[in-house]
Amino acid sequence: MLTPQTPPGAIRSFDLAGDGEIVANLIEEAFSLKNDPDGQYVLIQMRENARRLKHASWIPLTGPALGYVWQVGGRLVGNISVMPYTHKASRLHLIANVAVDPAFRGQGIAKALIARALRFSRQAGVREVWLQVKRDNEVAIRMYEQFGFQQDHCLDIWKKSGSQKANQTQHYRYPSLYEVRNREFGDWQSQKEWLRLNYPPATRWYSALEFGNLSPWAWLNPLNWVNLIELSHYSLCVGEQLAAVLSFQRTVLRSDNLYIAAPQTSAENEHVGVLLTHFLQENWTGKPLVVEYPKGRAVRGFESSGFTLARTLLWMHANL
Repeated sequence: MLTPQTPPGAIRSFDLAGDGEIVANLIEEAFSLKNDPDGQYVLIQMRENARRLKHASWIPLTGPALGYVWQVGGRLVGNISVMPYTHKASRLHLIANVAVDPAFRGQGIAKALIARALRFSRQAGVREVWLQVKRDNEVAIRMYEQFGFQQDHCLDIWKKSGSQKANQTQHYRYPSLYEVRNREFGDWQSQKEWLRLNYPPATRWYSALEFGNLSPWAWLNPLNWVNLIELSHYSLCVGEQLAAVLSFQRTVLRSDNLYIAAPQTSAENEHVGVLLTHFLQENWTGKPLVVEYPKGRAVRGFESSGFTLARTLLWMHANL
């Protein structure tokens, strides 16, 4: 485990009311989010929450730390967030928003923030910590590995911008051996296995989707019905053989989500492309879409359907 030298300045707990707007600006610059609509949506919420708390003195501001900031001469120049989750009855933490002002990089501030966050997790009795980092950020990956983090899996984040002309374009005619239909009960076992491979269970606690709700048997529980009405499923068959399943999740957020269950085969690009194109022509409302998919797979299928690769994220974890 790396023990970093203490850089100039001091660390303290993050305070949303006092630090929220400054940290939002810091994150925006550190992660180049000025032209990222989804990133801006989160930052706007963060700034608004900070302003509300700042002007609402009757709201108690005490509670567990959500992270830490680094100050130099009264100037906030670094941030790290620590987010609690539960997975299979065990507590775990997600480290996020590790950002340092460009003028103060190279002084060990990020390392000091990470060391403090990991100490906080240990003191809280958490034994598993996760984080996401851009796959091309080799410097950050090496730094995390020095703290004992191990690489787990990579996901490409694909996005499609919204359109007011959804379902109005000329329909793509795919070969007659292909059929896209509503998912049937018999498709579930294959879909379940492909989902397990494409969306590792170890990090599903972070997903906006409860994967158990994808099961056709989820309707047996009335408590699931509110969430299940937001889901739709479409299967691609090649002749009599199931080739892929697409699940569509409507959300109240800026973007809706797609989840694709498909095996890694030589036909994966074509199968994913056909399934996406059919969905866009027959079922898309025009709202922006986001899809996570294993790194480097079905790239041509996504691009042929008008999706753009936003970033590739590497999941890393450490056992404390």
